Amino acid sequence: MKIRNLYIVLLSVLSTSCSSWIDSSLNVDPNNPADVAMAQLVAPIEVNLAYVLGGDLARIPCQWTQQIAGLQSQSSDIDIYNISESDVNNAWSYNLYSPGMINTKILIQKAEEEESPYYAGIGEVLMAYHLGVTTDLWGDIPYSDAFNGASGQTKSKYDTQEAVYDSIFSLLDHAITDLNASSSLYEPGDEDLIYSGDLTKWKKTAYALKARYYLHLSKVDADAYTKVKAVLDSAYTSNDDDFKVTFSSSYSNSNPMYQFVTERSGYVAANSFLLSLLTTTVNDSTEVDPRAAVYFDGEVGSASGENNTEASGIGTNYASSNSPVYLMSYAELKFIEAEVYLSSDASRAAEAYNAGLKASLDREGVSDSSWFASQELSSSTITLEKIINQKYISAFLQMETFSDWRRTGYPSLTIATGAVTSTIPRRLPYPQDERLYNSANMPQNVKITDSVWWDE
Repeated sequence: MKIRNLYIVLLSVLSTSCSSWIDSSLNVDPNNPADVAMAQLVAPIEVNLAYVLGGDLARIPCQWTQQIAGLQSQSSDIDIYNISESDVNNAWSYNLYSPGMINTKILIQKAEEEESPYYAGIGEVLMAYHLGVTTDLWGDIPYSDAFNGASGQTKSKYDTQEAVYDSIFSLLDHAITDLNASSSLYEPGDEDLIYSGDLTKWKKTAYALKARYYLHLSKVDADAYTKVKAVLDSAYTSNDDDFKVTFSSSYSNSNPMYQFVTERSGYVAANSFLLSLLTTTVNDSTEVDPRAAVYFDGEVGSASGENNTEASGIGTNYASSNSPVYLMSYAELKFIEAEVYLSSDASRAAEAYNAGLKASLDREGVSDSSWFASQELSSSTITLEKIINQKYISAFLQMETFSDWRRTGYPSLTIATGAVTSTIPRRLPYPQDERLYNSANMPQNVKITDSVWWDE
C-alpha cells in the first residue's frame, strides 16, 4: 500500500511538473549561448571586420589598383580580373553579413534596450563602416530588410546604393548623439580593442568616416566638398587617433595577411607600379621613398599579369603576426582635407598634404627629414594627381585606394597583361550565396566593369 501510494505521488509529480524536475540546462549548448553581453560582442565584431578588411578585401582591390601583384593560382587569376562569385562568397556571407552586421545589429539593439547609448554609438559606427565597405564594393546591397529573422534572412530585398549611403550618414549622426549622451548604464572599456572605450576617439572616427563617405559622393553631389569641410575639425588630430585593430602573436589570432602569406607563400608580391611611385627623381638623382623598405622586403616588382616569381614579398610591418590593420587614419584625413581645399585654398591644401605625408612616414617609423623636405609641396606645385597618388602610397593594402581610383582616375593605371576584361574592374561580382538563395532580389546582369552609383 505504501509502495502504491508512493508510485501515485511520483506519477503526479512527473506528469505535472516535468519542467521543474528536468534540468533545463541539459539542452543548452555552452559553446553557443542564447544571449551574449554587450561587452562580449564588441571585440569579435572589431576583429572580424579587420580580418576581412586585411584579408580578401585587401588583396583583391589592391591587386586591381596595382599595389600588389598576384603570382599563383587564384591570386594570379585575380591579377588579370578573372574573378568568380565564389571568390567573394566568404567575405560577403561569412564576414560582412554573418557574423559582422548581424552581431552589430544585436549590439545596437541590446544597447538601446539596456539604456547604454555609449555601446549603441560604438555599434552604429561599426555598422556604418560595414555598410560602407559592402556598398562601395558591390553597389546595391541588402540592409533595411536584412535582419528581420533571428539570425538574419537569406531572401532580403536590396536597397539602392543611394539609400544605403543615407543609412550610413544616419547611423553616424545617431552615433555622435549617443556618444555625447550624459550617461550610460553600461560603459565600454578594455573589451574595445580599438580605443579601450575612449568615447572621444569614437566620436572623432564618426566624423572622419563622414568625411570619407561624403568624399565618395563627389561625382554625384555638388556639395560633397562643402560637407567634408564641415566635419574635418571634429575628426582626427594625430596618428594616435587612427582607427585600427592590432593582432597578436598567437597564430589563430594573427594578422590575416600574415596568415595568407604563411599558408600561400609566393601567391602575392610587390607590384612594380607601386614600386615605381616609391622611386622619385630629384635634381637628376634617384631617391627611394623610405616606406618602400616597410611595404616590401626588396625592390623587385611584378607588373599586373606578369607573374614574376622573383618579385619581393610584403614587408614585416604589414605581414607579421601582430601587424595592425588600418580601417581609417589621420593620414587619410589630411589627404581628404588637401583634396577638398585644392580649388578654394591651395595653401591650406598643400599644408594638409604635407601633414598627411609626414603622418604616414611617422606611422611607419621611417621619418626622414631630408627626404621629406624634398617632397613637400606648395600652393603652386600641388595638384589633385599628387594628392591622390600620395594618399594611395600611404593607404597600403587598404581598399580605399580602389574608391579613390574610381572617383578620380588616379593613380593612372594601365590594364593588366592578359586581362580577361577590356577595362580594369570597378566592382566585385555578387557572391554565390546570393545567386543560389536570393536570386529574386539580387541585381541581374551586373558586370565587374560596371560602375556603382556614385562612380557613374
